[in-house]
Amino acid sequence: MDGTLMLIALENAAIGSGLGAEVPALTVWAGPGTPTVVRVETAERPMLVSMMLGGRIAVDAGSIRMDDRADLDALRRRTALVDTPVVAEPSPGASLSGVVAEELTFADLPAGRRVVRAFLEQHELLRFARIPLRALPANDRVRLLCELALLRPGILGIILTSPERHGGEPESWYPSLEEIAARGISVVVVTDAATADLLLNLGARDATSLPPVNPHTEEAS
Repeated sequence: MDGTLMLIALENAAIGSGLGAEVPALTVWAGPGTPTVVRVETAERPMLVSMMLGGRIAVDAGSIRMDDRADLDALRRRTALVDTPVVAEPSPGASLSGVVAEELTFADLPAGRRVVRAFLEQHELLRFARIPLRALPANDRVRLLCELALLRPGILGIILTSPERHGGEPESWYPSLEEIAARGISVVVVTDAATADLLLNLGARDATSLPPVNPHTEEAS
């Protein structure tokens, strides 16, 4: 692998079957360059779809592939779940400085008070250091948690789950995702239909659109 996460693809990927399927068959793809939107409804499904995209859960049907390889371990190492309910959601009552310290520890980085202060100052969030995470404006929350996730070694893709649940207009936090995607990071937003429509109007890509042709496959044919 050359250090660039080129493509995450779910092809008819499902958890369960029939009317009771937790995730009915889903075909989507995401890659670097432009934030990608995955439209998902129901309360638990965003968490499950995020875990599928990040290689954290096996499927009962279909496939999960990264760069045309069925390697969930590699996908898991290269992606970070961001603000995913239950599995990757910081405690809402924790102070912002506490959240930063914890995430720095996860990234195997120094997490002392001086380092945390410097990180918050770098991201113009020092004034919020002592407030609980739940009180942080939505645009700052999205930006902060994404940047913290990218500190982990080897991360080339982030999967942001249901950012709409914290309020704020997508116009306020989408530019942060665009900036991260412009660095060559694959950015995926798993969200509800209403928010997905707003993000698509802002320039995000629909995960159900056709993926690009793999030039290596084309040459071999």
